This record gives sequence, structure tokens and C-alpha cells, in this order.
Amino acid sequence: MVTTRSSTRLRAKITSAEKVASSEDLLQEILLRLPTKTLLRFKLVSKPWLSLISSTHFSLAHTRFLQNNCSLKPQALFLDILYKKLPSKFKFLRLNPNIRRLPPFDFIDAPRIRIIQSCVGLLLCVSESDYRLKYFICNPATKKFKVISVHEHEVIYNSYEYVAYKLGLDPSQSAKLFMDYDQRSSVNLAFDPTIEVRQHVGVNLAFDPLISPHYKIFSIWQQLLYSKDHESTTCYIFPTYFIDIYSSETNSWSASKIKFNSKHDINIDRGVFLNGAIHWDCADTQSWYIDVNNECMKTMPMPRVHSGFRYFGESGGHLHLVVATGFSQLKFKIFEMEEDYSKWYLKHNVHLEAETFTVVPRRQQSRMRSYLLSCVVQYDEDEGDSILVVLPNGFAISYNLEEGMVKRVRCSNIDKDRHGGGRFHAFPYFETLSCL
Repeated sequence: MVTTRSSTRLRAKITSAEKVASSEDLLQEILLRLPTKTLLRFKLVSKPWLSLISSTHFSLAHTRFLQNNCSLKPQALFLDILYKKLPSKFKFLRLNPNIRRLPPFDFIDAPRIRIIQSCVGLLLCVSESDYRLKYFICNPATKKFKVISVHEHEVIYNSYEYVAYKLGLDPSQSAKLFMDYDQRSSVNLAFDPTIEVRQHVGVNLAFDPLISPHYKIFSIWQQLLYSKDHESTTCYIFPTYFIDIYSSETNSWSASKIKFNSKHDINIDRGVFLNGAIHWDCADTQSWYIDVNNECMKTMPMPRVHSGFRYFGESGGHLHLVVATGFSQLKFKIFEMEEDYSKWYLKHNVHLEAETFTVVPRRQQSRMRSYLLSCVVQYDEDEGDSILVVLPNGFAISYNLEEGMVKRVRCSNIDKDRHGGGRFHAFPYFETLSCL
């Protein structure tokens, strides 16, 4: 039998393939370097491949490989619209032009759903049913989700009429007890005892695979004590926050693990996870953040700026605050936090009206001058910082803050009137194999 050179090469290739297939370590080293979408398709190759790619160990190793090689970049930005009925996909801005479509959300059966937070491929969502909130974690890429049963505390909210009735008072002859949060510094009291109001104010997610394969969920409650002074004329409010912590490692809650007091209203339901901490926005000169590893609270300064439309988020490993100034809503001050939390500094002062009109049809420009649906700062290693702005009628632009270049971004149809004219927050979507 004559052995040809081509048959020898073929036999060598078959032998190499067999060696790779028979060595799980070698196979894993090869698969780690493939994109998430490709790995999801490769689950169908064989049962051993399915078992390997689906394993927690490989999922964690693949996500860490992407992070360490700076190849884990957001593919899109989901907008936190409240959906009365979950559609096949969320409204989004496409960041990667090579991504033709995003994974559907048909694996979740829940009404009135909204995205709260995004962390390295995991989305924290809330669903409202029968006036009750249900929280869950999901990974759209792998179509996995897990319901999180939030630790319950007694919710106390006594209206003034109820308190007056319980105390035998005439509400028509007595002062009002509860006021709007912005006007609650003092109010006359017509009765003696201290009144307690306790309510759930937010849930935050902390997850960084480079630090731990497990995630934590922070459920924040607010307790308000209304109490009168010695002359029974003025009401003082003492807000206290207490935080329950869920660990995916133990699958359990630690009740009231953290307690702290704050004189300022904090935007707790918009937590931003960065560098091992959950940060909160506050329109005052001071805010708070949670040191996730040590499970304690720390303070940070906030810039003195006009409290208009605000975006609070992170990009490129930095915390950013964007405040729209002026009537046009297309003028922005962009602040960045120093790494040691010592101060914010003004990084960019931007006026986008002229740039916006270069990519928006003239017939639509009348609706653009005073309306902004959303904005977000994005970092690119090659191109630097950009600000993305969502406008009515499904228009979105990306403005490079370094080069002053503007371009139109593909955006799913966003109708201002249909969604009640509200503003959206944007959450990055990462394709990972992160496990729940």
C-alpha cells in the first residue's frame, strides 16, 4: 500500500483533532478564547462539550478571560422602560454594529417588568404583580434566571387621618403630619407621640467575577421617625436606613446587616457598582456608597450643580455625573470622580444642539430642542469618552468628547408620547456565561 503525502497530512490532522478532543484541559484553553455566542452554539457539538461549557468553573474562567484581556465590552444599552407585558426584546441602543440581534427575553414569564441594574452580564430586574414586587436575576445570553425572595419587614405607613383617628383627634382642626419629601423639614404637630414610617426603597446588585464568583444583593429599607419638639409645635424627621444582604454563596439573607443615618434624600434605586462598591447619587453635597467586601457605609462628596436632568453611572473604571444645564437640555456638564473619592472635577462642558441637528432630519428638529430621553457616558480604549444621547422618535447620537465627532446610533423605536414622556436610564448588556 502506497502512502501519499496528502493522506499523511490528513492523518496528522485527525490525530491532532483527536488529541484536542481527548484532552479537556487543552480543549478548555482553546474554547476560552472564543466569543460567548460561539460557545453557546458549540454546546450542540457533543455532550462532553455541553457539559464543559455549561459548567460553573468554565463559565467563570471564560468571563475572567474576557475581563483580563479587555475584550469584555457592552454590546448594547437596554433602556429601563416598564413593560406591562414582557416583549420578546427590550428597547435598546446598539453599541456594536456587528451585532445583528440581541437574545430574546421569552424565557421569562413575568408582568410589568423593568431592569434595575446591570453587572458583568447579569441583569437585576423587578416585576410588579398584584401590587407586590418580585425581584430576579437573569442572564439573557444563557437564558437563565433566578427569583430572589427579598427579606420582608413590616411596612408601616400611617396617614395623618389614621393617626388622628387613633388618637381621638379631629383631622379638620389639626395640622397636617406628612408632607412632600422636599418640604418635610418642619411641620406642626397636633398630637403627642412619635410616629414611625417604614418603607422599602430599593434593591442593588454587586457582582465582579474577578473578585468572587458569587454576587450579593442589597435590599434597602428606610425608617422615618416624626417627633415633636418640647413645645409641641415643630416636627423633626430622623431618617434611618437599614440594609439586608443576600449572598448567592450561602443562598440566604442577613437581616439589617448595615444601618446608617442620612439627612439627605438619596437615589437608592439607581445604584452604580464600581470597584467593589455600590454608589448612590444625591443632589446634595454629600452621598453614600457601600463597601461591598467589608459590608459598611462610606461617604463621598457630590458637586454643587443645578439639579436638572442627571445621569449617574460609570465607564472606563470611573464614576461619572452628567447634568443637563439650560433650557435646551442638550447642554451638559460632565463630572468625573477622583479615584480616592476626594472630589469631582469638571471633565467636559458640552453643547450638543448644533451637532444633533446634523444627523436628525429637519422635519424632526422642532421636537429635539427641549427634550432628552436619556444620556450615558461610554468609554472606548481606542477612541476615548463619548456621550450617547437618546431623543424622541427613536433618534440617538454618539458624540466623541475627545475629537468632537458626532454620529447617529441605531436605536430601537422609542416613542416619546407612547411612554408618557418619561426619561430612561440605560444599562449595558454584556455577553457572558456568568452563572446565577
